[in-house]
Amino acid sequence: MKSILALGLFLLIIGSNYAADIKDRILTKTFVSDADNEGYIVNSNQKTLFPYYTGGQGKEITIGWNEQGFAMRGFISFNFSGISAKAGETLVIDKALLRVFEANTNMHPFNGDGQRSVQCYLVDYEDLDPGDFDLQPIDNCGTIAITGYSVLTEHPLVVTQKVNALFKAKPATTKFQFRLQFTSDDNLSGGSQLKQSMWNIFAGSEDHKTDYRPFLVLKYHYHKNSISSRAK
Repeated sequence: MKSILALGLFLLIIGSNYAADIKDRILTKTFVSDADNEGYIVNSNQKTLFPYYTGGQGKEITIGWNEQGFAMRGFISFNFSGISAKAGETLVIDKALLRVFEANTNMHPFNGDGQRSVQCYLVDYEDLDPGDFDLQPIDNCGTIAITGYSVLTEHPLVVTQKVNALFKAKPATTKFQFRLQFTSDDNLSGGSQLKQSMWNIFAGSEDHKTDYRPFLVLKYHYHKNSISSRAK
């Protein structure tokens, strides 16, 4: 009986030490959306990519509809190659938090013609081009905005599960990329009151209000691979 209790105590101590060790080794790094690989795409007859929109608050990424009624989707990209694991280790992402900040709301994109929200999709476009407007998303990360008219307001979204699923399926990836769009966001016809209705966030290229650019905050640690796993 004593030996069983001793063994249980030993395993409890080992487990506690392991958990504490992991906690001590968790690191945090904040990434800014890549100014050279972000923007918004207009769903016009010939889809057009713009790196940013120059708005009243600064450089903005636009989500919604333009004056012609063409839908606009925003794209942001985070390169995390700087924390790639070394040989014999695996990068483990403990938490991923996406942070974007409102730059402007124009007209009534959320309730101008039925209730709408801005959805965040995990995508993998590598280098952004106009055809990525229709790129099949990897997963829906959830709702990131349900209302506007509050400039500088933060809209955070936990995306840990989604990016880990991508990382598991594509371990060599060094970019996490997201698409923001209203649902639904079909092109408009006639005199729809949604024309020129948009919700904008600050772009990664914003060089004045830099604290409001899109951020991806990663908490992570490195797991040392066992000899058997390295041999596979």
